[in-house]
Amino acid sequence: MSVVKKVASRVQQSIGVGPYERSVPVLNDREDPAESAVLNVSNTDVTRSEVRQFLVALYSMAFILATLGLRDSGPMAFAADTVLVLCGGWCANQLIRGHDIMKTQMICVLQAYFTGLLCCSVVLFAVGWMVFLPSEFLHLGHSLLFAATFATNLDVALLPSNTSLRFDGLLDHLWVPALVAQCCGILIVLYTLMHQNLVRLLLALAMIGFASLLASMIESPIVQMLPIGGLWAFLCGAIPFIAANRYPILRYALILGILNLITALVAVITSGDTMFARVFFAIGISLMYLGSRQRVSQSFETKRRRRWFGMALHVFLWSIPLAQLSASLDIVDPKTPDYAGLIVPCLFLALISWSIWQKVENRVQLSRITPTGVIAALLFANGITTLSSQGGHFRYSQNANAYLHAIETAQTDLNCPVRTEGTLAGLEVCAFGPVGEPAVLIWGDHQLIAMKAGFAEAARRAEVPTIVIAHPNCVPLDGLQTRFSETNQGSGRNCDQLSAQVLQALPHMNSIRQVTLVADWLYYTGNTASEFVHRAPVRLAPTDGTPINVAQQAMYVSDAADRTTKLLTERGIRVSVLRQVPSLPNFDAEIAARSEAPGSWLYLNMPELSNSVTLEDVTARHAEVDSIFVNLSALGRISYVNTWSAFCTFVRCNARGGLSSDYVTSTRLTPSGALTLTPVLEDELLRAMTHSSVRRS
Repeated sequence: MSVVKKVASRVQQSIGVGPYERSVPVLNDREDPAESAVLNVSNTDVTRSEVRQFLVALYSMAFILATLGLRDSGPMAFAADTVLVLCGGWCANQLIRGHDIMKTQMICVLQAYFTGLLCCSVVLFAVGWMVFLPSEFLHLGHSLLFAATFATNLDVALLPSNTSLRFDGLLDHLWVPALVAQCCGILIVLYTLMHQNLVRLLLALAMIGFASLLASMIESPIVQMLPIGGLWAFLCGAIPFIAANRYPILRYALILGILNLITALVAVITSGDTMFARVFFAIGISLMYLGSRQRVSQSFETKRRRRWFGMALHVFLWSIPLAQLSASLDIVDPKTPDYAGLIVPCLFLALISWSIWQKVENRVQLSRITPTGVIAALLFANGITTLSSQGGHFRYSQNANAYLHAIETAQTDLNCPVRTEGTLAGLEVCAFGPVGEPAVLIWGDHQLIAMKAGFAEAARRAEVPTIVIAHPNCVPLDGLQTRFSETNQGSGRNCDQLSAQVLQALPHMNSIRQVTLVADWLYYTGNTASEFVHRAPVRLAPTDGTPINVAQQAMYVSDAADRTTKLLTERGIRVSVLRQVPSLPNFDAEIAARSEAPGSWLYLNMPELSNSVTLEDVTARHAEVDSIFVNLSALGRISYVNTWSAFCTFVRCNARGGLSSDYVTSTRLTPSGALTLTPVLEDELLRAMTHSSVRRS
């Protein structure tokens, strides 16, 4: 038990919850035993030690939670607030103790941070050279530049990555230290300018904190991850320390902190007001931190606190990148790291980087700020070198570069202007072909987004004014309600509203002669055998209130297609449906590229891939969907446009078109694959100009 207490005591000192560097009493620490007895709080070293142990445990848990999410309205918000409050108290404490002590402590922190980050980046770049794709390697260099300048939160909030590859974001957890550093810089500037008048300083800090609190109510990463919305919690930790330098509040700090924590708990239980509770929680933690400090210190304890602080910081720097690396190296399940197996490697690597930092700290016979600047310059140069290498494309063969090009050029968003007026207001609408009233509406989902380049070229060649409306995972049919699983961030109601708006707008668009439907029909009918990487399923059901039945999804799609095509043809509009491109269930461009990486042997569960499939097999897989639209075509409702001639011979269907890859996933095309369909799409658009649109009332 004594060993546990010793370890806890050392850890608590590592975060700065410890005695001063100078053996001096705290200002305004006028102890009154009688008052302490009345408040039932024993103001002894034992009491303060117990409070510090509680704060250490709370701080450790909060720091982990804060790095794993944004400052939303859930537990992550309280976690980030706790980190900011304690760091604010530490920063104010060093400022009060004097410029020299503040400088010494800041250089110590910077040396520990930069040394650990440099060691971590060396390992990441070594592993990245073996297994990272070029875009991931570039993103790592990009992230390192922001991490070396304490601007990771700016990168994550203002410059989010357009890709979502498995090794992206290895250094995103450093947004918390970046936010702390920025808040600390703001406090240092304000304290330097106004420390001679503490009343004015406290008033300015209170006003800035209140403005930041109001701004934090805006639920946006730009606000939550920047000092705009995080400074209030930091100042909640700093203000009590600065006020204790003038007013005798230290004797009441512990009891006031406990009362504030109880108030925060009651506020959450009774009213559910998390913002009100977060304020009292932050003030309570700050006061408890203030009241838990020891009254005197010995100089030898300072070095011990620094060593433990460095170890804690280095474990933090290594833990999350290692967890993401270990999970991402598993091809089958890239989202579940083996935390138990990471404990020993994380501690081992953290111990190595910590030992290097200790040598820099103790043995470099230079000004202490010189090694810090050198290490920061090395980090910055490392990031610049990575960016200038263009991701190291030369590491991959010509065959693999075809798949890399497919990944880098894949269309995942429509990226079209949003209409601000008219019947399509609020929707992203692309206009292709000559300027004029649209004659053709192309309506679809992510399949249409992938074919955007092909339709744009076809409309240009055919000289047919065309508009495109698409939304990922939204079936372009009437009379269906869409529901996604919890893993999907989208809302099925958005799909329902989009379908209703498009169909209600058509009667007011008299120039429309033809509507072409493009969709991932296999996905909506529940065919899971068509994808190499399984996606979260979508659930469809009629809008008449019929309960969702997964086994009946193909029937729901058939009935909705019948209803939609009947509605459109009765209005005199020609309807065509693009046959879904042949699915290749054993192909994925990303996995194919990773299989040819220099260190592909590092991947776990690497499967056997195939970029082709027999025509017989793919015909059987699409038979259910084909039967729906072939029957409608036989009734004269639609024109079922065949796309397979661009990808299939009489025997096989292939993902590769010459030196390029036409597919990026099992069912989604690349822009080059979409351009392959241009002749087919051009003929279909030209048919719209020969159609006589006879409107029925």
